[in-house]
Order: sequence, then structure tokens, then C-alpha cells
Amino acid sequence: MMMRPQVRNGVLNIDKPQGITSHDVVDILRKVFPNVKIGHTGTLDPLATGVLPICIGEATKLTNILTSEDKVYEVTMLLGVETDTYDITGRITFANVLDKDEFYIKERIKRFIGKQSQIPPMYSAIRIDGKRAYSYAREGKTVDLKPREIEIYSIENIKVDINKRKVKFTVECSKGTYVRSLVNDIGKKIGCGATMTDLRRIRTGRFDEKQSVKLYDFLKLDYEEMINKIIPIEEYFKEYKKVNLDDDMYNKFLNGVKFDIDTQDKFVRIYQNNIFRGLGVVEDKIMKRFLVE
Repeated sequence: MMMRPQVRNGVLNIDKPQGITSHDVVDILRKVFPNVKIGHTGTLDPLATGVLPICIGEATKLTNILTSEDKVYEVTMLLGVETDTYDITGRITFANVLDKDEFYIKERIKRFIGKQSQIPPMYSAIRIDGKRAYSYAREGKTVDLKPREIEIYSIENIKVDINKRKVKFTVECSKGTYVRSLVNDIGKKIGCGATMTDLRRIRTGRFDEKQSVKLYDFLKLDYEEMINKIIPIEEYFKEYKKVNLDDDMYNKFLNGVKFDIDTQDKFVRIYQNNIFRGLGVVEDKIMKRFLVE
């Protein structure tokens, strides 16, 4: 009987389709790769599509790092309407006429570039006293969500269709940014209200939609082709400093011994006799074990 190739540790750049959650993608891939650790790196709502890096095996230790990277989205919003979820799936809570011109709308949108405090939407996965915020919202309860500091680095390609009351733009933002909240805030700034109708993530960190694979296309591949789509940890961190250790030093590294190192990199690639073994983390020019394959 022919043995299946071993699943490599690394990151899979999946293009999530509309209609399923990020957790659904993880559950599907756990069936493809049974008994392998799998985690996603930043939630996309069922309405949203696009780049969803999936960590495989030991790369699940990178989940928090990849989640914290900057992201780029293509956004479509409808003016003159507000919903309780801040997107088109919700219940309409406010409606108004649109009496602003294109120049006014674009000028108001551009005001959101920069650092700011943002209040997350009630329909979000944020935990409050051990319970998700959306659970309270579905029960008709209101809870205070603390504002968080975010940064909008750029808003570009703004296209306004006055007749359809539709606006499209591309936004680059920091971790923790809720684009639905941004849309809701923009609607209030314009004065007519707004709700999000489409959202596509086109980049997160160094993962781009051009290199992604659509989930359903991935599921059509044979097993070996699936394995080859996983970006190895060594490849992802190829721009970081290489540290080659002999057997004695590597064993000390494994046992938690820290080493002095002269580098500005936060992470370094660890090799044992020129064979890749994992990553070290650097703090104040001191290197210690972080991830071992």
C-alpha cells in the first residue's frame, strides 16, 4: 500500500468563499489533514471573501504573529441605510435620503486616514465575561464594548455611484480594525448612514490574493498537490537571519539555553549542520527557542 506524503509544517494561503466562516474552513481542512494541528489567522465573516492564511502543524505557533499583521481590504458600502450588524445581513435600524455629492463623500471618507479609536460592532466575536458579544446582541442585550486603538494607513480607489448610493474603496489598516465599524462611522460622518454590502481581503501581511488558492479549487487537488500548496516555515521566513548551530549548540538551544546575537530581526532561522530546524525569537539581542519542527 502506497504511503501518503507527510503533511509539512507551514502556512496555506486560502481564498475563503462567501457563506462560510473562518472556523468552517479550519473544520474542512481538519478532515483533509486528520490528526494535524490547524488554525486560522484572523477571522473573516461569512459575508467576506479573500485571503485567509491557515497555519498547519507546528506553524500554528505563528497564529498570533500572523494575525497581528496589517491587512488590505476591498470594501463596498450602501449609503442611506444602517443595520444592527453594520452589514447587509442585518436588520435595518435607520434609513435616510442621500443629499451629498461625490466630492463631499470622498472628502469625508479620507478623513478616516490615521490613528483613531474604534468601537467594535455588537455583532462580533469579542468575549465579554466569557461570552461572545454577538450572543448578547442576539438576546437583545446591550453591553459596553471598549474602544480600541487602530490605524487606517490609506484609503484609495474611492468610486462613488450616486444613483445606486454605492461606494467602493480599498483600505489598508492595522490589526484589530473592524471594517464594518469603519463603514458605519463613515456613514455617520457623511450624515446619511451606511452599511457594508461586500468585503474582500486582498492581503494580510505578505500573503496576497494573487498567490492564494480558492478553497474549492484546493479541495479538487490530489493529496500531493495539496501538500505542495503549503508554504514551509523556512520559506516564509527566508528574509530573516540564518543561524547555523553544531550538534552541541543545537541541543543547548533545544533545552532553553539563550544565546547572544547581533541582529535587528525579531526572529531568526535555526539550522543544525545546515538543516533547517525551526525559529528562534530575539529580544534585546538575546536569542531563545521559539519554534522547532
